Amino acid sequence: MMLRTFLLSLFTIIIANESTEFAIIGCTDELACNYNEDADIDDNSCDFESCVIKIIATANVQGEVDPCGWPKNPLGGLARKATILDEISEKYSNAFIVDAGNLFFSKETLEPGIPGEKSVINVDIIIESLNIMGLTAFSPGVKDFSAGNDFLLSIVAKSEFPYISANIYDLNNDLLFDPYIIREKNGLKIAFIGLSSVFSSEGIIVKDPLESLQNVLYEVESKSDLKILLFSSTDKEIDELKNKDFNLDLIIRSLNKDRSFDGGGFEIPIFSLGDKGKFLYEFDLKTSVLSYPYVDIEWCDKTIKKAKKSLNNMKKGNMLVDLQAIFKDDPATLKRIFAHESAIENANNKLENAINTITYNRISVGRSIEGRIDILQIVDKGKLRIKEITTPDMNLNGIDQPQPHIHDHDGDGHPDH
Repeated sequence: MMLRTFLLSLFTIIIANESTEFAIIGCTDELACNYNEDADIDDNSCDFESCVIKIIATANVQGEVDPCGWPKNPLGGLARKATILDEISEKYSNAFIVDAGNLFFSKETLEPGIPGEKSVINVDIIIESLNIMGLTAFSPGVKDFSAGNDFLLSIVAKSEFPYISANIYDLNNDLLFDPYIIREKNGLKIAFIGLSSVFSSEGIIVKDPLESLQNVLYEVESKSDLKILLFSSTDKEIDELKNKDFNLDLIIRSLNKDRSFDGGGFEIPIFSLGDKGKFLYEFDLKTSVLSYPYVDIEWCDKTIKKAKKSLNNMKKGNMLVDLQAIFKDDPATLKRIFAHESAIENANNKLENAINTITYNRISVGRSIEGRIDILQIVDKGKLRIKEITTPDMNLNGIDQPQPHIHDHDGDGHPDH
């Protein structure tokens, strides 16, 4: 019996060795830079960083520090954001974290009295939290000047991250901030450029954004390999930008509160990120050869899926039918068929010939994410300051009446910690 067991084990080892001898070993993860499509066995060699520039972006946070929105699943919050960034950093080192503007306030003019004081305290919470989490670049927008230029400059002094803008000037005609910063990773130099729509605020001059952008691009062209624009912009300004031949690789918007599901199918992918920090956008720019455009994978996939669905609906369940033959005497329908088929062909060609690609992941900052404790403590400290200015004086008969302070950042009715 023992001899039989020994011979069976020996036979199994021999077969396994013979199988391995003909197997191809390598990285089997399609998302990796060194993915080997011929590999049969993963050898734990997958590299997720050497060819990828990762950017984590927010916009239109508007002074929100806690989760907000639908009561059953409030989204957002600085502490949850910190947890997400920690999880990403475990797999990808040195991701770039950016904000495209309108970070500090929800309105263009600071409300008087206690509402304004609360907003200012929230700014302190945001600054202290971002100093810990880290921020590669911040491009201020109109709402960030809600409390005035002097106030913004006072919080710049507290901030341990760079403010950038290529078209906001002081009254001496000097740029208020550096127009861009350049960071390096994987041998590539990435320029982050700040820009804002035109607005009026005491003590500053906001010049034409597209003219300013053109001037900056002349300057950074020889200094950088990739150019990322952080733009607090109106729809009109974006439409004008689309008609310009600007050498940009990605545009991240604020002011517009839409949530993009792809880069829009434009030559330069353009993304709007929603508002109040409810979502983080995680962009991966995979670079093989410089000077080639970045193909928006999500847009291609969605375009193909949408066009195929439209064509299949016309077939009414008969997938073998020839639509062009059926509708040969219906010019309007035939035109739609050609348009759908052309869209599929165009998107497939982009995918097949893609040299550089951009993909994104829209991360919902939901209640399943545990807030990071140190950031929760910063938020609580600020909430106590707000409580001091908003709680009526309940000193009855000279005796202070303590008020309970409930920590309920996820909105579930139960204290968090």
